[in-house]
Amino acid sequence: MSVMPEAFPSVADIPHYDCTPGYQTLQPATYQQAGKIRLLSGHEAWHVINYHDVKKVLTSNSCLRGPSNLPDAPSILPTLTPKDLLLNLDFPHHSRMKRFVAKDYSASGLAWLEPHIVDAIENLMQHPLDASRFDLYQDVLDPLAVQINCLLLGIPLEEKEYFRVLSVTVQKANPQQVDDLIEKFTALYTYVREHVTGVRQHDDDGLIARFVAMRDSATPPLNDDEITAILLGSLLGGDQNTLTVMTKIFYALLCTGTLWQQVVAEPETIPQVVDELIRLTNLGTASAFPRICSEDIELSTGRIPAGATIFPDVFLANRDPEVYPQPLTINPFRNGPRHLQFGYGMHHCMGQELAKLEICTAIKAISRLAPDLQLAPDVLPENFIWNEGIILRRPAQLPVCITRKQGSIK
Repeated sequence: MSVMPEAFPSVADIPHYDCTPGYQTLQPATYQQAGKIRLLSGHEAWHVINYHDVKKVLTSNSCLRGPSNLPDAPSILPTLTPKDLLLNLDFPHHSRMKRFVAKDYSASGLAWLEPHIVDAIENLMQHPLDASRFDLYQDVLDPLAVQINCLLLGIPLEEKEYFRVLSVTVQKANPQQVDDLIEKFTALYTYVREHVTGVRQHDDDGLIARFVAMRDSATPPLNDDEITAILLGSLLGGDQNTLTVMTKIFYALLCTGTLWQQVVAEPETIPQVVDELIRLTNLGTASAFPRICSEDIELSTGRIPAGATIFPDVFLANRDPEVYPQPLTINPFRNGPRHLQFGYGMHHCMGQELAKLEICTAIKAISRLAPDLQLAPDVLPENFIWNEGIILRRPAQLPVCITRKQGSIK
C-alpha cells in the first residue's frame, strides 16, 4: 500500500541532509527578485532561484560557461578545470561532444548494466546478511559504484586503489588544500590520458576503447585531450557523483522509515521515489556553475546586464513553492515539471541515466534482500560522519542492522 499523503516526511527532518551554501549572501534572493552573492573566487554574482528563471539561464546560449573557467574569473572552485570538459563548453562545441557520447549514456545504451549491478549487490550483500549489522556505505554502496564504473569504462578494477584517492580529492575540491587539489587533479587527468593514448591497458569492450575507436565519427574528429576530458567526467561522475547521490538517498529512505516501507511494499514505485529525492538532493555545497552573460537577459525576477555573472541556483529552484507546493515534503506522487537537478538543455548531465539506473536497481535489489533493513540504533543520524566538499557531500558511514534473519540469496 502506498504511503498516505499525510505520512509523507519532510527533508527538513533528515539530520544534516541540507548543507550551508558555499557562497556569501550579499543581498538575499527571493522567488520574485534576484539577489546578490559572493562566490568562492571573491566575485559578485546575481543569485537567481526562481525555477523558470533558472531554467531559462540553463538553456540560454547567451549565458556562457567557458569564460568562468579562465584565470581570475568568477568560480565556485578553488582552481581551474580542463577547458575541454563538457561542463566548460558552450555552443556549438558542447553539442559536438555531447552527440558523441549520447547513445552510450542513454537509458537504452546502459540497460546492459542492470544484471551486473544486481549480481554485484548480491555478492556484496552475502557477508552483511550473515552479520546482520554492517555499514551499508562502506560494505556495499562504495564498492558497488566503483565496480560498475570500472566495468562501464573498461578500467581494471585493481587500479581503483590509485585513481580513487585522486578522484575523492578532486570532487571534494577543498579550498583550504589547493596545492594538493591541483596535484591530484593533474595526476588524475594524466591517468585517464594514459588510457586514451594506450600507455595503460583497458578492456576492449569498455567505453575507453569504444570512444578511442569511434573518434573519427565526430566532425571534426576528437583529439586525445577531448576524449580525455569526456572520460575524466565519466570517471568522476559515474563513480563519485553517483555514489554521493545514492548514499544520500539510502540515508533519506532509512531515516524516514516510511519511504523505505514504500519501496519494499511497492517496488514499482522506486523510480518515482528516487526522482523525488533527487529533486531535493544536492551533490555538494554548490548546486550549479556560474554563467557569464554575453548579452542582456530578461528574467521574471529582473534584467541581468551583459557581462554580469549569474549563479542559477538549481538547489533552490527545485524548491520553488509556486512550482512544487509544500516543496520540502518528499512526495513521490506529486505532479509537477521536471526538476533541474541534472541540469537542463545543453548542459544537462550526461550521466543522469547511469545514476538513475544504478540507484533504482540498488534500492530494488537491497530492499528485496533485506526488507527489514534499518539504521543501527546505537549511532544517531545526528552523529554520523560526513565527507564534506564543494562537489560532493555525503555520509561517510551508514551503520545499519537487520531485525530478522533473511532468506538465502537467490
